[in-house]
Amino acid sequence: MESNVAKTVALATVLVLSNAALLFAQMAPPRASATEDEQRSIYTFQVENDVFNRIARSDRDYTSGLRVGWLSPALTALPDGIVAATTIPTFFGEAPSTSVIRRLAISFGQNIYTPADTWITQPIYNDRPYAAWLYGSFALQYTYKRFDEKTGKDEPMRLDTLQFDAGVIGPAAGGSFVQNNWHTLIGVAPTYGWANQLHNEPTLGLAFERRWRTGRSVLIEDPKLEVDFIPRLGAALGNVATYASVGGTGRIGKNLRDEFGPTRARPALPGSEAFIGDGSFGWYLFAGIDVQAVVRNIFLDGNTDGQSLSVGHRPFVGEAQVGFAILYGGVRFTYTQVLRTPEFPQQDRFTQFGSVNVTFRY
Repeated sequence: MESNVAKTVALATVLVLSNAALLFAQMAPPRASATEDEQRSIYTFQVENDVFNRIARSDRDYTSGLRVGWLSPALTALPDGIVAATTIPTFFGEAPSTSVIRRLAISFGQNIYTPADTWITQPIYNDRPYAAWLYGSFALQYTYKRFDEKTGKDEPMRLDTLQFDAGVIGPAAGGSFVQNNWHTLIGVAPTYGWANQLHNEPTLGLAFERRWRTGRSVLIEDPKLEVDFIPRLGAALGNVATYASVGGTGRIGKNLRDEFGPTRARPALPGSEAFIGDGSFGWYLFAGIDVQAVVRNIFLDGNTDGQSLSVGHRPFVGEAQVGFAILYGGVRFTYTQVLRTPEFPQQDRFTQFGSVNVTFRY
């Protein structure tokens, strides 16, 4: 019953977003705009690993993620057909935007997943299978702005990310090579069960996420201390992951208008690659939660042809994140600690890992 509910929620969300994109073709989009800083490229280097886990041991579940990415300078002109096909209209009757920044993003990454017992060479039937995913992503990221009478400027209010992924699951993704060579380098015992990993399968996926900046207020004028809240909605469709998600992040710090919160590697959407600012020092602490209605997770459900180890998935998964960000000049550093509820019926533990992100504008 719960599985059917999760499928209905996730698929309905995907269909609504798809149909909404078609309806937008009949609407006039806001004007394109870009400041001097927004006309620069942004580069991202990201490491996610359960070595940052301080509650339980590492090298299990989602154990490693690496990603490098490039976000283009603001695109002041795009063909009308592309703009219409890739712009999702507003959901809740919010005020129209006065301007928009459009960028394209390209990134490459690898994720690695293992069961808890990495000493056994035989197949394990009551824990998640070994898996690695090597992927490339192409995304369009639209930052919508609205004129603020208090500041006299167009302020970023909404961030839309529409992303297409293509990659491969299986030995071709290099999980065994990367993990065991890294273990050899740092003097840690190898992982012995990679012969039982998911077999090679090409992957394709389409995902969308929307973030809003809401409730921004100043607690202290000098030194500046602000708070805000960033709700988000998302959906994904593909043979790697099909789901719908809802969540939000609360922040407290300085210069919160500079961006839309912390970034994450796939299969979670990257989030706010772009950031702005006047070059002064900024910082914030944050805490957030997300809930997913899951229809498919290849890292648990196994290969699409059914000829692999699998454990199935729970229809609903929750996640909590806490961390901090530091911004100065053209550089942003973010650390996120993640705690995820059990993802499959046999799992009796929470998944924990840390995410380190360094982004710079050039």
